[in-house]
Amino acid sequence: MSLISLPPESPYDRTARDRTALDRADAMTPEWLQDRLQVERLMDALWSARQPTTPAQFFVWSQSRLQPLVPHQVLVCLSAVPPGGRLAAQMFNLKPVPQTLQGQLESPEHGLWLHLMRRWAPGRRPMMVGTDESALFSPLLEAGLRSVLVHGVGAEGERPDGLFLLAGEGWSLEQVQQLELLTPALQAAWRRSRGAHRGQAVTARVAALVTPREQQIVEGLRAGLSNEGIAVQLGISMFTVKNHVRKILRKLGASNRAQAVAIAMARRDLSEGWAGEG
Repeated sequence: MSLISLPPESPYDRTARDRTALDRADAMTPEWLQDRLQVERLMDALWSARQPTTPAQFFVWSQSRLQPLVPHQVLVCLSAVPPGGRLAAQMFNLKPVPQTLQGQLESPEHGLWLHLMRRWAPGRRPMMVGTDESALFSPLLEAGLRSVLVHGVGAEGERPDGLFLLAGEGWSLEQVQQLELLTPALQAAWRRSRGAHRGQAVTARVAALVTPREQQIVEGLRAGLSNEGIAVQLGISMFTVKNHVRKILRKLGASNRAQAVAIAMARRDLSEGWAGEG
């Protein structure tokens, strides 16, 4: 008996297979819509999308409302900026990424964005891409981000009115469907948050200054360290670290450590940095 050896599956075969699965699923009611908890999460995300009025609030919304439905480590928002309609991009991330990668993801003229826009424009459907597909994605793969999920809101031609890139480990069919339903709300929340005056966001944060020591604690939380790990790194006691974490949660109005990191990182992007404030 002879054995037939099949050729290895290429990234393009995998992408085509994923697209076929999405097209088939489009003809039927998603099973997850029968899950009451998921439907409640979806409705909560849709209704709360009206709340963000600053980039900081948008980041908190994306991590608290969008994250459970479409898990991601990096979110990049690309949209046209008036006047002139030039494209601009901004990255929001909990996972630290190399400065080079951030520069590429926040540059709409980079070949990565041009490649994604050309592939997304014809069908204007959610698109999953493995970062091992081509050298364009190698910086993402080197940063430990194995898959990219792209969807947006179309305009005339290939150029989108808004395009969102989520990078992470990968997504289930249900999560891709949830992103497709959420994208109009995501676009509306992002446009509203970018329309706010920068000074409004900076003024709102002055009442709860984060000290340089608390900044170090937040950096430890962002790196995924435990209280014990932070204590060892800073040469202080675990009791002191616990006290700092409680103060940080209170100052930032966060309900948990992950939300505190999201709020702190977004606020940091809106000013010269905590060190100068301290």
